[in-house]
Amino acid sequence: MYLNAQDFPQIPERVSAAAARSFRIAPLLETQEAGAGQHSRQPKLGRRVGESFIDAARTAIADLTGARKECVIVGASRASLLDNLATALSRRLRLGEEVVLSRIDDPANISPWKRAADLYGAKVRWAEADLGTGALPAWQFTELIGAQTTVVALSAANRLVGTVTNVHAIAETVRAKSNALLVVDVNSYAPYRPVVLDELGADVVALDVCSLGGPGVGALVFRDRQTLRSLVPHFKAKDVVHGPSLEEAREVLEIGGVSEGLLGAVPEAVDHLAALDDGVRGTRRRRIRGGLPQLSAHLNGLARRAVEGLQSLGTVHVIGVDGDVINDEGEHGAHGSFDAVDRVPRFAFMVDGVPAPVVEERLLASGIVTGVVRPGESELFSRMGVFEDATLGGAVVVGLAPHNTIHDVDHLVRAVASLR
Repeated sequence: MYLNAQDFPQIPERVSAAAARSFRIAPLLETQEAGAGQHSRQPKLGRRVGESFIDAARTAIADLTGARKECVIVGASRASLLDNLATALSRRLRLGEEVVLSRIDDPANISPWKRAADLYGAKVRWAEADLGTGALPAWQFTELIGAQTTVVALSAANRLVGTVTNVHAIAETVRAKSNALLVVDVNSYAPYRPVVLDELGADVVALDVCSLGGPGVGALVFRDRQTLRSLVPHFKAKDVVHGPSLEEAREVLEIGGVSEGLLGAVPEAVDHLAALDDGVRGTRRRRIRGGLPQLSAHLNGLARRAVEGLQSLGTVHVIGVDGDVINDEGEHGAHGSFDAVDRVPRFAFMVDGVPAPVVEERLLASGIVTGVVRPGESELFSRMGVFEDATLGGAVVVGLAPHNTIHDVDHLVRAVASLR
């Protein structure tokens, strides 16, 4: 029973089959068909099948995020693409400028910006998490963002405790107080909820397709053509009259390329997500937007069942759920409830007196695969006090996926109960 979607999502059969087929046929030439009339498109002789995969991958990611396919950048991983983006935006990260980062983010959306800020002279300001829940309060950005802010980078959802960030509210603050570029990591959000750029208010979103159960391909998606073109200074454009083209802008970020065999499996990963709800019809984008809310409600129900079962044992502390909840008005809210804050179906827990690696081993012996976050691997957990007791060795993390069932989470609770 695989409950480790936060680390290694399972790959659907249709995706692995598509990857195998794509690697096999990529070097072949496309079949030439005779024209059917005066206005039929003339075939391009000698074009390999693999050359069409990048266009298909961009189209699939555009459908996933509600963007235009020409505004999609693909690369080896979101970390490498964000690193390229930070380098391309060096003029926004000079001395006197500010970049706002979040403590809840993965290193993939922190390290590139911090490294670029240190290199080019920008000041880094930090958005802090609510240590009771692990959520990122939106109100603090009113103080963090100013006229000198040029980049704001944050995650739409936390990978470990599942808290969802109110990106829309933060985007409104960004627009009101600065001209900053808002870069949102949706890697832990996109597998469960529809990504709608206009609703989020993000200028750029980043994700790894493997978070959906797809191949090892990363993507950056820009809200519009102008945002993408702005990566290339006007004076460096080949056409100084009309400015940089989209192709020139993509070349700034798509360094090194991606295997055509992997790109060929990207559409199948998105198609699998779109096909989860048989009751939704229409385009791939429509099926994603219609089906994911149902998936999210189902998996959140499973996560809630698991959390309540673990809490009932009396020896388990569920991180970010058992702590005090403080709302935006500074008042204490619901206590001990998975639904006290908005979450995707992920959570972490500790067992009194039992080290996390031992818990993981016992769960593996029961056929349950989870993850462990060890000291030094999460700044958020460090600030929440998870690593204060060194003998516990960290926390066990659970991430649910579409294939998980009630039986899986009930078996998890029974296996943890056997540790008492």
